[in-house]
Amino acid sequence: MARALERLTQIQKTIAPPSIAKRDDSGKGSPEKLWRPRDRPFDSAPPVKVIIVGAGISGIAASILIPRKVANLTYKVFEKQDAVGGTWAQNRYPGVRCDIPSHSYQLTFAPNTHWSEYYSSGAEIQKYYEGLVKDFGVEEHLNFKHEVLSAIWSDNVKQWIVKVQDLATGDIFTETSDFFISAAGRLNVPKYPKIPGLETVYQGIVAHTAEWTDDLTKKLKGKRIAVIGNGASGQQVLVNILEDTAHIDHYVRSRQWTVSSFNPNLLSAKISLPGAHVYTNEEQERFDNDPQAYLEYRQEIERYFHGRYEGTISGSKENEQIRQKYEEELLTRLGGDKSWFNRLVPNFAPGCKRPIPAGYIDAIRNPKVDYVDSTKITHATATGLVTEDGAERPVDIIILATGFQNGFLPLFPTIGKNGVDLGKHWAEDGPIGYPETYFGVMAPNIPNYFAVVQANTNGQGGTFPLQTEISATYISVIRKVQSQGYRAIYPSQEATDDFNEIITGFFDDKVIGDDCDGWWKNGFGKSRPLVSWPGTGHHRFDISREPRWEDFVFERSEEGKRNRFEYFGNGWTERERTGGNTALTSYLKEVGKIDIATLHENWND
Repeated sequence: MARALERLTQIQKTIAPPSIAKRDDSGKGSPEKLWRPRDRPFDSAPPVKVIIVGAGISGIAASILIPRKVANLTYKVFEKQDAVGGTWAQNRYPGVRCDIPSHSYQLTFAPNTHWSEYYSSGAEIQKYYEGLVKDFGVEEHLNFKHEVLSAIWSDNVKQWIVKVQDLATGDIFTETSDFFISAAGRLNVPKYPKIPGLETVYQGIVAHTAEWTDDLTKKLKGKRIAVIGNGASGQQVLVNILEDTAHIDHYVRSRQWTVSSFNPNLLSAKISLPGAHVYTNEEQERFDNDPQAYLEYRQEIERYFHGRYEGTISGSKENEQIRQKYEEELLTRLGGDKSWFNRLVPNFAPGCKRPIPAGYIDAIRNPKVDYVDSTKITHATATGLVTEDGAERPVDIIILATGFQNGFLPLFPTIGKNGVDLGKHWAEDGPIGYPETYFGVMAPNIPNYFAVVQANTNGQGGTFPLQTEISATYISVIRKVQSQGYRAIYPSQEATDDFNEIITGFFDDKVIGDDCDGWWKNGFGKSRPLVSWPGTGHHRFDISREPRWEDFVFERSEEGKRNRFEYFGNGWTERERTGGNTALTSYLKEVGKIDIATLHENWND
């Protein structure tokens, strides 16, 4: 066969190709401007290089999926921490754990049958993702303690110029890549409250929950503690340090809907059992030995994250029913104590902010806790905090559970065409005022740029790891640029405007527009929703399955500007030149393993 191919190649070279006259602007042929295909075989997967920023869940999902969906792709991952796991590597405060069941909070293609608890601790989640980077070969592509300082698109070379600093040595160097993928987390830059004197006058220890150390845990014993903030981290840390401390002042700015679980069909966490359920050896063995039973168990949990979401409509009967149910549950957990109920029940609709499943209602009523919700902190003294009512509360350690800065903006200059810097362009005081994405994955005038999880990415249903898989799969649009002679792709401004108009219209009557703040949106009231896709999870999955190629701007290679089909080459394929039996007959499948629905659609068929 090899001789036959060689002979055919020789014959082909002896046949003079027909003259091809390139049309001039008048539409007439111009004989003096001849164009002929280059004498090279068509390669459906010429080499491409990708830089991925971040090794949290998003970065790991992208690092595993995209190289397996885009052939001949090389990549590097830059992570500024010294470990994978993102928020689960960064947040190590006592009690940190996920409020989503473990068997749903995992990548769908890498299920773990040995989760120890129904709701996993942060350490166990990080361990799971550490295992994935080893099992799937991502480890060799990781660069820890490397911070990206800037990413600039060059129209001259059609590549990203990325400046990186090695935090261990201080060295700064430049990398180039064909595509740039942001997998930076949305919750990783701590936000500090503006309390006069906190940094300059107060003499005790101040620590943000995202910067916790084991040494700090040892210092809590018998101390007076201030916990500022009552979001997920504030609730978790308070419950888990209460026993060791002498006293806790819990400063609360706003209220939260605190529920047993996101769905009544899911198990409820308790102070005595924060993981809700400890899996026995017998249960784990059954998951190992009976894959069908394990699949059914996962499906049973997962189905509760999907639904029609009628309760998201502001003022609807369904949302009012949810409110009544939440209020009844709160009152029951308070033992009917109306005074506490009136202090804790929010005045905004359920769904405006993310509800918090936590068993901390009992903890805040402990005699060791002073729940400070009726007066604000004015300043810090050398020994404590002073509130508007004039009270000074002495404290040894101040714990800031005050959340994170807007993680929807790039953490470093990300510059596309015409010098547009996404961070400044999208900033609240910028010309757009919010992250103007296309499908939550791309941005206009930013060529070959993708984000795994950006604004308006999360469909309402399906857990976060699943959302990252959907994005990573979509990013395989790289294949079209790679295989068809293009150098760059980005969404048109018109398509991006239309997508964002859909977002505005979709959320106009939703409860997220009620009078609450939080990282789900820009600010209070009907400010811009930042997290959610305009629809359910399955809505996003189905719509994202087939890219709308007509929405994109494509830039051709220099050769492709002469003829859009330049990439055809000489009529041969690289596969025929170098492939063996398997490559040349990849369209043949083993009987019983043929998926007709996807037959001849895979790039390696």
